Formats: sequence, C-alpha cells, structure tokens
Amino acid sequence: MLDHLVEIIAGLAIIVGAATASVALNSVDAPYHVHVAGVAGDGALPTPTPTPKPAYPAGLAHCYQPRPADTEGFTLQPAGPKSVLQSCQVIGWYGYPGVPGLGILAHSPPAEMFPALKEQVDAYDAVNGPRGVIPAFHMIGAVAQADPGPDGHYLYQAPDALIREWIGLAEQYNALLILDIQMGTSTVDAEIGRVLPYLDNPRVHLAVDPEWAMPDGVAPGTIIGGMDASAINRAQELMSNYIAEHNLLDRMLLVHQFVPYMIRDKELLTTYPGVNLVIDTDGFGYRQQKVDNYDRYIAADGAPFGGIKLFYRRDIDLMTPADVSSLVPQPDFISYE
Repeated sequence: MLDHLVEIIAGLAIIVGAATASVALNSVDAPYHVHVAGVAGDGALPTPTPTPKPAYPAGLAHCYQPRPADTEGFTLQPAGPKSVLQSCQVIGWYGYPGVPGLGILAHSPPAEMFPALKEQVDAYDAVNGPRGVIPAFHMIGAVAQADPGPDGHYLYQAPDALIREWIGLAEQYNALLILDIQMGTSTVDAEIGRVLPYLDNPRVHLAVDPEWAMPDGVAPGTIIGGMDASAINRAQELMSNYIAEHNLLDRMLLVHQFVPYMIRDKELLTTYPGVNLVIDTDGFGYRQQKVDNYDRYIAADGAPFGGIKLFYRRDIDLMTPADVSSLVPQPDFISYE
C-alpha cells in the first residue's frame, strides 16, 4: 500500500481556484421516471408479494424518521422516508487514508481523528435546529493523477481492501462513508459501475468531482475540469437501477461545483428514484464568497439538496456552524478539508 500512497502523492496536482464568473440562474425541473408493470390479459391480478423494507444502518434509524413539524425557523429541503437526510444533517471529513496532503481525514489515526470529528458534529447539533447530525468519512475513492498510468485515465482507484477497511470503521464509529470519484479521463459507467457494489452496505454513499474530470489526453490539474449534466444523470441512473434491483435505502450522490462550467448544461439535471442529488459548493476563499456561491449554485439553481465544503487552513474567516446552519436552504451535507 505504501507504494500506492507514494504514487498518489507524486501524481497529485493541486488547483487553486475560486468562482470568478456568474451563471444564469436556472431552476432544476426534476420529474421522477416511473415504470408501469405489465397488465394481465384476463382474470384477476395475482396478489403481489410484499417487498421487505430495507434495513436501516444500526444506530442511525432516527435519521429516517419523520421530521418534526417545527423546523425552528430553518429552511429544509424535502426528503423521503428512505433518505438519511430526512432527519439528519451530515458532517464529513475529507481526504485519502495515509496521505495527509489530501485532507484532514488522514491527519491522524482513526482512533485519534474520530473524537475531533465528533466534536465538530456536536457543534452543529447545538445550532442546527431539530435535525440530528451524524459523522461521515468523506474518502477519495479514485484519485486524479498527473501521469496517465497503465490504463491512460490519469486515475488511481483505491484498493478494495482499503475501502472495506473504512466501511468497517464507519460501522465501528456509527458513521457514513462517502466514496468520492475524481474521474480523470475515465467514464461514469466505468467508475460508478466499479463502486456500485459497495452500496450494499447502507452506510456507503457516492460523490463525483467534476474539477478533475478531463478531456482525453489532458492531465488533471492543468485546467479546471467539468462534467455534462448528461454524465451526472447517467451516474444517478446507474445508482437508481442498482438501488431498485437490490431494494436499498436512498443514497446521496454529491457533485462538487465552484465555477459554472464544472456542471455543463446544469438546467438539464434531473432526479432519479432512490438518489439524493447533493450539489456541494466547493472551493476555498472568503466567508462572503462562500455564501454567494452557495446562494448561486444551490438556492438559485434549485438544487434538490445542498452541500458546502469548508477548508480549515485555506478559508479566510472560516464559517462557523451557526453561519452554515443559517444558509437557505440549510445545508444537508458539510464537508471539511
């Protein structure tokens, strides 16, 4: 594994970027797609066999309970009964295990790291109203590289053993695990298809980072990348089909954005059954810039769910939990790097 970590460190390209352009404000029209079962030719339809309810993650059943009617003045996005976001907000620490340069998740061993993450969770629980708050390990599941590598996709996939280790840690610490895919020049079908089986564990959710999605032959880090809405819709479709086929709870799909062209043709985004699409406003900077980006990419664009990423060392005048909780709508996912 140390060889893999060295490869990641050597290949890492760092982008220093912030939103500098405005975007037309589009409302996301997101109808669900419903498939109608076949109808019998004659006679009574057989009594269907009840579909068993998917199991909640142990220790997180409260997140799937109905919200209190009184939200204490906070504006919350609607969430269904199979969504962890119905009654919980999620606080994640971002990074890649063993590589401190990729985020706070790797700054200390899990046994030392988790109490500090829990302290951050408790700070939100004190100010966010009636919602519960739960921790998440926001782990990069595929890391963009400066070199094309053996498959030419400028991407290093986290080993299965490492991912399963962190699924185990999520179970141990009663947390979620977010697998974040940086894409490189690979495809949604290849990268999302690779991680779909991890959704069998109810704690696992997914993310894609368009910043690192590149045209063929372009190394990550040389430009700020982007993804078409059709590619993000395809990721949702793959997840939705897998969730339906395996009778799973809803899953989040986080999509990072800090400039308009990271999500091309954003007005064409739709939603899919079983998938909670979270637009996660990314990028470091001043507090007001963070608020403006959230208002632009989540509130004005009509994102189904909102997220925001904060940087302990790079943000100027770091937003407090009270600042974040007062955003409209209240963020469903907050990630720290």
